[in-house]
Amino acid sequence: MKRIIFFMVFLVLFSHLVFTLSCSDTEPGSTKEFSTEKSVEYKLACIDCGYYIDDSDTRIVQYKNLLDKLETKTVNSRISISDITVTTQRLLKEEAGIDRSLVEVLNDFNKIIPEGSKGIIKLEEIAAAYVVLMTP
Repeated sequence: MKRIIFFMVFLVLFSHLVFTLSCSDTEPGSTKEFSTEKSVEYKLACIDCGYYIDDSDTRIVQYKNLLDKLETKTVNSRISISDITVTTQRLLKEEAGIDRSLVEVLNDFNKIIPEGSKGIIKLEEIAAAYVVLMTP
């Protein structure tokens, strides 16, 4: 129970800082600047890759499709879903040493939440249970 409470407090405190601190590395030789106008799926793909990717990179579609599905299944916005996903990934790494890509975490969330949920699920609760169950 304490772990869930810790996770929820951690999630609330750091969820709004995730995108301002993420995507700081650029691809070697890249002169691109990170724009706040980029889509959420683009930002997640950059975080996962560790460098800026081209706007037409096919990996972005995976993130978009998963965000679309989770946005309809949960009460959360795209930005909230992405913040929770990044925080969950970091907690898994810090608490259990588990390396999961963001697309893997998004896919796991999508599999956990049943089809037809129609925006009644809070992703924070799913993420808290996910971290607790994944941590040995």
